[in-house]
Amino acid sequence: MNEPHQSAPGYPALAEDLLDRVRRAKAHWRTPGAERLGMTPDALAALAQTQDDNTTGLKRIVERLGQWPGRSTVGPEACQAAVDIAVHSDHNPTLQRTLLGLLQKAVKAGDATSAQLAHLHDRCLVNAGQAQLYGTQHWYRPDGCLEPHPITDPTQLDTRRAGVGLPPYTEQARHLRERHGPIASLSAPSAVEPAPTPDRRAA
Repeated sequence: MNEPHQSAPGYPALAEDLLDRVRRAKAHWRTPGAERLGMTPDALAALAQTQDDNTTGLKRIVERLGQWPGRSTVGPEACQAAVDIAVHSDHNPTLQRTLLGLLQKAVKAGDATSAQLAHLHDRCLVNAGQAQLYGTQHWYRPDGCLEPHPITDPTQLDTRRAGVGLPPYTEQARHLRERHGPIASLSAPSAVEPAPTPDRRAA
């Protein structure tokens, strides 16, 4: 697992742009499942617009830098903000995969973490209809409960998570339960319904 750079950001204005975008979006990202499923069409449209604006903003920053906005360019918090935006850019899967490639290069350069890469990698796999590797992606069932998307070889999940600096899945499940409500058992990933809509996605 790569250790990221800790130098001061060289592009403070870009860092603040990313941080501001995530501050405004987090109000929705942290909404419990039952409430999110009950959002009105107008609220969903506003959310979609915010997601689109954030993705466009991240794309513009990436094009300006010619690389992922890593810790050496925008600082650790803004680097994480860029990851959060990329993870929620489901409406543009082509760009999302491009961002994944840039983040992979940043991790190899020590400018982002393997854990950050794991989250975006899982999201891209889920959006491509494939099983995730690290168990970071979940969706809301119609009853408002969280369900993990299908996971490759669940018996080795914690081994893979440890390899990228993620805590055991039980810790993540506890955190998600506290934030969003009940979470279904990881022991039955095959029961997950296919292709939930993006507005039902969680962390």
